[in-house]
Amino acid sequence: MNTQQPNTLQIGVRELSSYLLTGSDSKAVLAAAGLPLPEAVLSAEERPGALVARTGRDEYMAMLAGTLPAPQGEWCFRRYDCVFELTGGNWIAFMAHLCQYDFRQLQRGNWLMTSVAGVNCWLYHEIESGSLLIGADPSYRHYLSEIFSAVLDDLSATRKTTGGAS
Repeated sequence: MNTQQPNTLQIGVRELSSYLLTGSDSKAVLAAAGLPLPEAVLSAEERPGALVARTGRDEYMAMLAGTLPAPQGEWCFRRYDCVFELTGGNWIAFMAHLCQYDFRQLQRGNWLMTSVAGVNCWLYHEIESGSLLIGADPSYRHYLSEIFSAVLDDLSATRKTTGGAS
């Protein structure tokens, strides 16, 4: 599914350890772990190796690179999200085939929870890389991989000339 051509949309899987933190001490648990603390609900902050989203008043999701230790708290639960990464190319046009959200509005650093190809997902537009991360329940990994591949194939087919008069 990955290609190496510049300006070509590439879809990969990002290996992250995911955690759900809930309860009144979640802020303190994140702070003790040295992780970012987003202020507004449905917002996110990233640091090298860490992405933290605030999903409720006292609820956060933390996605960490393998080198960072897990936050330690009584109400910190491990998640096993499948995280896809869209890089290069025009992922906005690609996502228009999978989701009704107008991705032209999604700025770098924005967090979104929506349905992608009928699956509830979280999405994050990375600040530095500009990549789009799409997280979902791991039971949808195969389905989303197949859908993403089919849409890429369809988009590639529409860009190829098939001959005939021009």
